[in-house]
Amino acid sequence: MRPSLRDQTLRVLRQRLVTGALVPGRIYSVTALAAELGVSNSPVREAMLELQNQGLVEAVRNRGFCVVQLSRREREDILQVRMMLEVPAMAQLAGRQEYWRADAEFTRISDEIIQAAEANDLLAFLDADRRFHLGLLRLLGNEALVDVVALMRDRTRLFADHATILRSAEEHPGILEALRRADPVAASQRMTEHLHHVMDDWSGDPPQ
Repeated sequence: MRPSLRDQTLRVLRQRLVTGALVPGRIYSVTALAAELGVSNSPVREAMLELQNQGLVEAVRNRGFCVVQLSRREREDILQVRMMLEVPAMAQLAGRQEYWRADAEFTRISDEIIQAAEANDLLAFLDADRRFHLGLLRLLGNEALVDVVALMRDRTRLFADHATILRSAEEHPGILEALRRADPVAASQRMTEHLHHVMDDWSGDPPQ
């Protein structure tokens, strides 16, 4: 099913939040964003209200919306939540039939992530990386888990150079290999190492 204009707009704005294209502390008007995206005010307003409900932006009366800036403590809390959820989730998924049936799909997505990183295509990298991680969690059949991790991901920002993004991309095949080997310990270790980038590469502050 084709995504609605509101969902397409939400996807674009979420990507801009994560990449830092929407700058914390700056006020963005619905009208200006709508003109830039070539849509009416309505889907932009609906998308920004959804982002506000998720705690990613704040409404500024009669002016628009302001991107929320995370403190270091808040980023540490996000990392802790993701570690508590995603590490044991990968241990549970290791060797399960749900993964085996989807192995080819996730191998393809992993290749997409690496290709996007090699091309320094940040938007394609973010899109594939999101599909990879949330898709693996979705195999466990717990949509509440997927929703929480999706929100935690959306609250972080990616400020990293090309080499750092490529290094992160190249860790994805190792996660899949541990899942294929039905090795919960290795799957946990791989995901733990991967998530530690949250406080470094996926930070809340742009480079000075």
